[in-house]
Amino acid sequence: MLYEFVKERISRRALARVISTFLCILFVTIHPFSQLGGSSAFLVLSLKELVFSVQEDLAQQLEITIINIAGALAGIGISTFAKYLAAIPQEGSVTSRLIPAVFLVTISFFAGWAKSRLPRLHLSARISCFVSIWLLTNNVGIASVCCRAFPFTGSLTITQAVLSDSAGFLWITVTAASVCLFSSMLVLHWSSTHLTEEVASTLRIVHQCLSVCMDNPFTYPSSQQIIDLKDLHVELVHQSVILNEMYYQAAFELRIGRVSVKSLKPLLGMVEHLRRELSWGMVPRPGQTDWSNESYCASSPSFEASAIELGKTIMISIKAVEDLVLGVYTHASLWRKSLRTEKDAVTAAAINLNLAWYTANNELRNIIRTLSEEPGSPSSSIIPSHLHHQCLFVTSLLQMAYDTSHILQVAQNIAAHHEASRLRFWLPRLTWQWLGVAPRTFIMEEYGAPIDHDASEAETTLSAGEVRQGIAFVDRQDEVTSQEVSYSHAIRRIPTGPQLSFKSLPRCLLSTLQHLWNHPITLRLRLGASRVIRNMQHSSHLQHATKNAIGVAMLSFPAFLPSNSAGFQWFRRIHGQWMIISYVWVLETNTGATWRVGYLRLSGSILGTIYAYITWAICGRNSIGIVVMVTLFDIPVTWLVTKSRIPSLGVVASVTLPPIVLYQYLTPDSGVSTQGIDFTRGPDINISYDCADLAWMRASMIALGIITALAMNSLVFPRYSRVLFLNQTSRTLRLLSQLYLLLVQGMFQNIYVFTPHDKQETLKSELQIRNALHRSSSLLTIMNDELSLVPKPMRHYREVVLKIQKILDLMTGLRKIRENIPRKETIASVLKERKEFVSCICISLFASQHVFQAQQPLPQFLPSARQALEKLESQIEASLRRGIDVDVSVKGISLAYSVAEGEVMRDMVDTIEGLLELCRQLFGTSAWLTHTWPETNTYNADEGPGTPGEGWFSTVGRG
Repeated sequence: MLYEFVKERISRRALARVISTFLCILFVTIHPFSQLGGSSAFLVLSLKELVFSVQEDLAQQLEITIINIAGALAGIGISTFAKYLAAIPQEGSVTSRLIPAVFLVTISFFAGWAKSRLPRLHLSARISCFVSIWLLTNNVGIASVCCRAFPFTGSLTITQAVLSDSAGFLWITVTAASVCLFSSMLVLHWSSTHLTEEVASTLRIVHQCLSVCMDNPFTYPSSQQIIDLKDLHVELVHQSVILNEMYYQAAFELRIGRVSVKSLKPLLGMVEHLRRELSWGMVPRPGQTDWSNESYCASSPSFEASAIELGKTIMISIKAVEDLVLGVYTHASLWRKSLRTEKDAVTAAAINLNLAWYTANNELRNIIRTLSEEPGSPSSSIIPSHLHHQCLFVTSLLQMAYDTSHILQVAQNIAAHHEASRLRFWLPRLTWQWLGVAPRTFIMEEYGAPIDHDASEAETTLSAGEVRQGIAFVDRQDEVTSQEVSYSHAIRRIPTGPQLSFKSLPRCLLSTLQHLWNHPITLRLRLGASRVIRNMQHSSHLQHATKNAIGVAMLSFPAFLPSNSAGFQWFRRIHGQWMIISYVWVLETNTGATWRVGYLRLSGSILGTIYAYITWAICGRNSIGIVVMVTLFDIPVTWLVTKSRIPSLGVVASVTLPPIVLYQYLTPDSGVSTQGIDFTRGPDINISYDCADLAWMRASMIALGIITALAMNSLVFPRYSRVLFLNQTSRTLRLLSQLYLLLVQGMFQNIYVFTPHDKQETLKSELQIRNALHRSSSLLTIMNDELSLVPKPMRHYREVVLKIQKILDLMTGLRKIRENIPRKETIASVLKERKEFVSCICISLFASQHVFQAQQPLPQFLPSARQALEKLESQIEASLRRGIDVDVSVKGISLAYSVAEGEVMRDMVDTIEGLLELCRQLFGTSAWLTHTWPETNTYNADEGPGTPGEGWFSTVGRG
């Protein structure tokens, strides 16, 4: 019973963390072992928490152990070489102090770049900075240490003295990494099932959302049902983002299994298709309370039954796929588990799905043919208005069935691979892309994965058109100059003698230089150099590297002053290394994340300092008491790190504890004074510390480093999340406009066929927009952490992201629906009206894009897409009536898709108008017509569309 309780209440990772802490403190308190690390042996606990902390599974732990040990070895090796070079000149000279300073700043620069550019090397870059800070700021004048520590002469003395410090940090690094890896091997599973669990969770949400939609699908839903659907759609969007993140993380991880993670990639794509179809086809629009249930029941009773049966079959299929995926990926053992039940369920679901799809498709075709053959007035719709949304519902259901059949095929392929494959060890491919993906369980301390910052062009950057015009101007100028030179040579006498030397030579030289400057080869070099310089100026990775190097240089400056200076003595006495380390650990790639990490680490420092003082007051130098108190403190710290949303607080509290509690234990004479060689203080330093003073010094140094990081990220190259969000939103709207133009371009240029090239371009654009929306959501998450005197409209920002996501889903629905509409009657015959509607949509998106980019008010009046849509629908209705009389095929299911297209376009107009309203609330309106004039009340609409309000959408608040 106790085992079951512990298994339910305590996770394996938490248990492994506590075991690693106990073993580390045990090694540090056992003197035969801790002497190998000197008085800095307590840094084993610091590295255990900061770099080698226990992860979710053994594969992840093995990866971070290898990568971070490599980073530590790189830092130790370069720092050792720097200290060797610094020991060659005269002790205390400028050169002996300048060499380690230059090496430390250089290491900090490249580590900052790697941290920003290569998320997988985040911790590796940090540990290289960690060991370099300790090694290069201690014993800078190494000659005196050489003589006292190793009474030899020559280069051997220098080598041994340099290696003594490095050997201590090598022991510290290897001990921390080995203990954490050993604890993980004792407790953790080898492979993680997080991706599989997320796939199953997403399928369950899709199943739940479809279940809510299929509850009385052809009646107007209740208000509670609409709220539930909206919450489920928001959750699905969030889950879709998480699912793709975890796939790319899992694809680059070590794992044991029979089937590759890449086999799930088609499944994830199909799940995203299901989410979009639920979004554009199964969400009732406001104002649809006029459905006539009586007329519906009289006209299409079988239509409802077949559609409901198809929906139930889709839900059964989704459940079967979920069970199969869990069975394949969650049981990695030497004995192959039988999946006959799951495979039979998938096979049966595929058969039933095909039958249900065929039945629903035929029922829809028969009903549409019957309705189109019924006589009606020319002004009435071919299909009754109360059936329009039902046509959209069923067409989306048919599309979902099509995608679900592909999901079942993928599941069958996965089962076949599972049956044919043996258990194997999957290794990641060590590529540049692998380095650019953050590990799954790595604590980024900013609610998720790192944000990819696109290189944004500065306002002074020339556009591509401006560059082309500039090149054309240079060509014309060269042509005119050559003509002038030829004409002058023709009418003038060729100068000779002194006239050639003093009058013509400067002009010839200037002409030659201008010709060389504008030569095509030189021009290509100029353009290439311009691109390189521009990318360097606006590279967020280089900016972060520069800030990291500047901060380290500023804070470590006292360590490289002459040994008799007050600054050097202060730095040595107060252990300024903790100040630099805190700066490196708090400095994040954007201002909001730095503020969050900063105040959490500051709070953790205070918490750790208080507990350290209590521990020392209770235990003193009692090794057993220290081991018990430190291990007990790791229990709440483990909960903060593994279960809470504030892991930074627990991490820094755990890091603050060892230097205070173990300092006097590792240096027994420190109660009165300490003397001798010390890796953290240097030789011949007599210092007396009270525990309270020591706690105060550690806390103040950590706080000073945190404050410096906050000031650096707020003043030097500030990257405020709000500014990044507005620019990212503008870029997303630009991509959305391009996607819409691709859709209509393929529709107009290829009236009868949607070519594979068009589909490939649209899919590529949709992927770009999805990534941009993900970055916007990540920026919103950390925007709350920025210090701002003015409250930010977070609710409006979130609604903007949801509106853009909705527009993207609707455009995807349009792409799929237009593959089945009668193109001659709905496109070729109404080109004029479609062009007007497309223009209205493009202008609205263009206005929204530039409102976010310039943060300026909207124009008061924009062309009304709603009125353009009404004209388009009336013309399509007339064209379809004419087509029905001529072509019998128009009476088929393509007519239902035409009706569904109108519903989706109407929903898109509503969404875009909602986006414009959000823009108005955020940035205002440039209003010029604020009064109603008597003349406008008697205006005849037939005279023209020039009057605002007639064919125009007003962005002024509507009540």
